[in-house]
Amino acid sequence: MQIGIVGLGKMGSGFALRLLEKGYQVVGFDNLSEPGEQLAKQGGTKAESLENLVSKLQKPRVILLSIPHDVVEPVIFGEKGLADYLSKGDIVIDAANAYYKNSLSHYEKLKERGFDYLDMGVSGGPAGARSGSSIMVGGDPQIYKKVERVFKNLAAADGYGYMGSAGAGHFVKMVHNGIEYGMMQAIAEGFTVLKNAPFALNLRKIAQIYNHGAVTESRLMGWLTQAFEAYGQDLEEVSGSVAQTGEGAWTSQTAEELKIPLPIIERSVKFRSDSEKNPSFTGKILAALRNQFGGHELKKKSP
Repeated sequence: MQIGIVGLGKMGSGFALRLLEKGYQVVGFDNLSEPGEQLAKQGGTKAESLENLVSKLQKPRVILLSIPHDVVEPVIFGEKGLADYLSKGDIVIDAANAYYKNSLSHYEKLKERGFDYLDMGVSGGPAGARSGSSIMVGGDPQIYKKVERVFKNLAAADGYGYMGSAGAGHFVKMVHNGIEYGMMQAIAEGFTVLKNAPFALNLRKIAQIYNHGAVTESRLMGWLTQAFEAYGQDLEEVSGSVAQTGEGAWTSQTAEELKIPLPIIERSVKFRSDSEKNPSFTGKILAALRNQFGGHELKKKSP
């Protein structure tokens, strides 16, 4: 019932609070001081460094990484990285949105040192981290079993599971994001048609109707309703250019390696790249959706 968390941002802070409520002793470290201070006020323990975090945990330690995928390598293996302070049998749970091949590499490198590694794909955004996420785990099955309760406590009801050997958790999450790209693109394109229809349509009302009893009912449609409520029918404050974090492109790349055509996902990935130079109402919807479910920065129109 003791766990260390590295990274106390939008996701990590939600994980920490949820586990505190489940009776865990949570020790947290973040490069910024304020998130750790907030954790301490809420009943957790603030660590001053990675070394300090490890020293505050009993062996065998369980440490969850909730950090951007591009800093996982230096946080674990860099100078004064986590691996410098771990002991044999300690378990690292990587909850970054990481490329599965990188996760395989991290698993092997930690294994060589006698440490264990599980890759944890997470869906549900900051709200899910706080109230219950969808969790997909890869790694050695016996290690998964040792800490399965952590995943159960972090997940929504029936929302977690063991996917397979190392890398499988992040692989399944990667494909999830590719599917998400395609679903979001279809919604955005459909509502662009509705906006340009020869009728005075209320897009917020349509999104609400689509989300009650219709085949299109989904969390995405619910978030779109919220976006129209927050920013208005024309999404005036939202940029028509939409960012991406890489997992859609990784899905497309992986499918190419497997010689599987992905016309819808590939097109949705290309749309996001092209939107930087060609902003549109379709891009506004995508950007607004990302903001609603993931808390991603909402680009506003230039003055």
